[in-house]
Amino acid sequence: MKIEKTIFKVSLLFMLLAMAGCRESYLPPTVTTDYSLLVVDGVINAGGDSSFLKLSRTRKLSDTATNIPEPFASVLLESKTGVNYSFTNLGNGLYAAPPLPLSRTETYRLRISTSTGSLYQSDYVPVKITPAIDSLSWKQDTNVFVSLYTHDPLNDTRFYRWEFKEIWEYRSFYDSNLEFDYVTNQVLFIDSAKQFYRCWNSSNSFEVLLGTSSNLAQDVINDYLLQKIDNGSDKISTRYSIEAKQYALTRQAFDYWQLLKKNGKELGSLFGALPSELIGNIHCVTNPSEPVIGFVSISTVETKRIFITNNLLKDWNSGSTSTVLCAPKIVTPDSISYYLQTERDKGPAYFITGGGLAIAPNICIDCRIRGGNTKKPAFW
Repeated sequence: MKIEKTIFKVSLLFMLLAMAGCRESYLPPTVTTDYSLLVVDGVINAGGDSSFLKLSRTRKLSDTATNIPEPFASVLLESKTGVNYSFTNLGNGLYAAPPLPLSRTETYRLRISTSTGSLYQSDYVPVKITPAIDSLSWKQDTNVFVSLYTHDPLNDTRFYRWEFKEIWEYRSFYDSNLEFDYVTNQVLFIDSAKQFYRCWNSSNSFEVLLGTSSNLAQDVINDYLLQKIDNGSDKISTRYSIEAKQYALTRQAFDYWQLLKKNGKELGSLFGALPSELIGNIHCVTNPSEPVIGFVSISTVETKRIFITNNLLKDWNSGSTSTVLCAPKIVTPDSISYYLQTERDKGPAYFITGGGLAIAPNICIDCRIRGGNTKKPAFW
């Protein structure tokens, strides 16, 4: 966008002036100006699942807020023949619709009315049918690489986008069934249902993942690198799962996502290319000069999941430092309370035969400290 180009150029000029020795504090107007542009994020699902859209606003470059949701909007999907489907406001800028009976021969557009009276609408877009993911596979040299394979026997898709979600099981160094009550100064046995030895954590893809077969005779995507997992990562310390989602794109949508990916990579370099103008298919009707960020696509969604277990890997070094980090301290029965009250970063690991207690850092005992939770996924 022209506005974003201006922001980048002024910011770059400011950095160069600072490098030249300017010591006076100065914030260019573009850093503090609030453009508050609408951002539309999500895909309308033409299959048997719900559709979710996230509406938010851009923030000032000097703003520390990570998300400015667009609340209280009215969101409608309408066909060219006049059939309408409403989205429900779930709060915090998230809007949802149940599975939609969309015609695969019809075109649709999105209409968004905000609480301030602004009206936005997309171009009419077709319904794309996404072919199935043929397979996910993985291989290891030192690291682990997860790849995707797909094809369209009708040679009709050509442009693809992917997302994925990782879920992994990991465990604490000690399988402790003890906890310390700081009020009563007692070490207690905990119920097995309250275990905190075994946890699960998750992460979503954050890069733009695109592929095309437009330069091939057949509509085939082979060995597309979906994810790389560095050797020693806790993600495969026990068991790891990755689920890929595949979307068919129009050529226009592919170009938009490709430009978004390119801008995201190049803006990180002082000497990189200036950002390209990011033109989506959503427009402000009430103020045609106002840019809107986002691209509305409608497609079916295909998914596939695989698991990788630690015992299938060679020389995977996860937890290699735990033996040192989690070395226990043995305390006598009469000093248990003293140590656990004064060293709050430690907890009871196990009792010593004949008396005494082994205490260790809580991170070695309670798996939740490392960011996960003890709720086992339903499919695990």
